[in-house]
Amino acid sequence: MFYLFSKIPFHGRYTFTASSPTQKLCLLRKFPFSLMSSEPISTNANQHSDVVLFLINSCGLSSKSALLASNKVHFETPEKPSLVHGFLKNHGFSQTQISKIIEKFPRVLLCNPEKTLFPKFEFFRSLGFSSSDLAVIIYTSPELLKLGLKSKIVPNFKALEELLKSKDKAMAAIKRVPIIIYNNIEGTVATLRGHGVPDANIAMFIQRWPRLYRSSPEEFNKTIEVVKKIGIHPMRAHFIIAIVALTANGKTLWEKKVNLYRSWGWSEEQVIAAFAKCPWCMVASEGKISALMDFFVNKMGWEASIVAERPFLFSHSLEKRLLPRASVIQFLLSKGLLEQKVSMVAGMFRCQDKVFKQKCLTSLKDEPELLKLYVDKLDVR
Repeated sequence: MFYLFSKIPFHGRYTFTASSPTQKLCLLRKFPFSLMSSEPISTNANQHSDVVLFLINSCGLSSKSALLASNKVHFETPEKPSLVHGFLKNHGFSQTQISKIIEKFPRVLLCNPEKTLFPKFEFFRSLGFSSSDLAVIIYTSPELLKLGLKSKIVPNFKALEELLKSKDKAMAAIKRVPIIIYNNIEGTVATLRGHGVPDANIAMFIQRWPRLYRSSPEEFNKTIEVVKKIGIHPMRAHFIIAIVALTANGKTLWEKKVNLYRSWGWSEEQVIAAFAKCPWCMVASEGKISALMDFFVNKMGWEASIVAERPFLFSHSLEKRLLPRASVIQFLLSKGLLEQKVSMVAGMFRCQDKVFKQKCLTSLKDEPELLKLYVDKLDVR
């Protein structure tokens, strides 16, 4: 159901096989010359080996990581890579951070430190980022260094600052999730605003799900139109959650989740209705869906249709909220202190923690074991 939502052999007594120039060169160095062919070692193989040795000896990569990285970066002399290594070191990066940056983004070694790296560092420092901030940000997301300063970094920061109404908040967002600066923030904000989405909800989307708005503007607009056709109003926070659900799942995973709900007795119509009410039911992982359906149907004794009518339950954590509260709720039910109505019980799962404690715990002074039961369950989690 997705009708709504239309990656040389060696000669002698032995034969060896090598799959890459580096492995061939290693074999040539390891075994006696009497076992080799008379063919000369290629210049490319020598250069490749020099790259691997530089990555190991100067950059601190493991042999395995160096071999993998050497397939993505090539240089005849270590002059420029040494300058990059020195640049990072002089800007407060530890050897461990430098190694990880090169491992994740080997082509950084080909950058011109003065023309490419320095201007980006200066821009971030001019905003107020410290050397330690930059080290952590680039260590976390080193490919940030390949972004154009004027074409990507500056306009994205300005768009983020304008959306959050604060430079400090924009900086804090980048510190939390550095990849936020990779994307077309200005275009995404303009698109969502054009559909009537409030800035507060756009800010939530930009900061919490930065990987999900990297699709083409056309695809992003199609997803938004689907959400609108389902009947979710752009002013609601659920509008953003629905976009997240459709984008993160894709057709295959969406259909798997629909089939999972159907295995518990839901119809396709119930799935769509539940999604329209609370899209979190399709953001939840397959494992969480199975665990929650098992809890409500087999532990709480509810009909599957009752759960379908209350999809907000899938926005809560089983371990941190539902199980601890269930212990208290079952205690109250056994004592006749809570009505057996599903609406009443579901409401106890939904209400804020402060309200739950006020209703179920502090108001029942004659049941001291109740608070202990709830706290013990939370501690176990």
